[in-house]
Amino acid sequence: MPRYDVPKAAPQPLRLVQLFVNTVDAENDREWLSTPSDLEGWFREHDVPLEGGVTQTELRRAVEVREALRALARANNGEPLPAEAVPTLNHALRAGRIELELDPSGQVAPAATARGVDGALGVVLGVVIEAMYDGSWARLKACRNCRWAFYDYSTNRSARWCSMELCGNRSKTRAYRTRRRSGRLGSAS
Repeated sequence: MPRYDVPKAAPQPLRLVQLFVNTVDAENDREWLSTPSDLEGWFREHDVPLEGGVTQTELRRAVEVREALRALARANNGEPLPAEAVPTLNHALRAGRIELELDPSGQVAPAATARGVDGALGVVLGVVIEAMYDGSWARLKACRNCRWAFYDYSTNRSARWCSMELCGNRSKTRAYRTRRRSGRLGSAS
């Protein structure tokens, strides 16, 4: 399992979704959900109820849901939402059988009533639904450089990178070098 912390960790319970999206490190080609037991372990480690085991097909579906959630987070960062993300998430919402229930404080909250992997993914998606309703979802973004999920704490919600020191600096340096090569920068005398 990944052992990391990002400088822009989302507040609970949205942190659960951020951790799920960040179970792959595309920059360094690391996948932490490679086997069904990896997914079982992730759910267990994050106290997401899972009844029964995980099949290879369910693992594949969970990874598809993760990538669809990343696509939604990328859309929060100004990128277009790929068409395939919507049906993937809609299918997972239906499979999770998410219903609205009153919680102990008298507030309405989504609850996954399915069992197994569908129910566990429903728990993650329930957090997304709550975050969409309370407005915090728009702050969960995927870095434009490395695709890592981060929480935008900026006042005007304008953060674009998981870390200005790493990805922001890389992106700005790359843009500078491109402008310099194309001759759009004046030459220093």
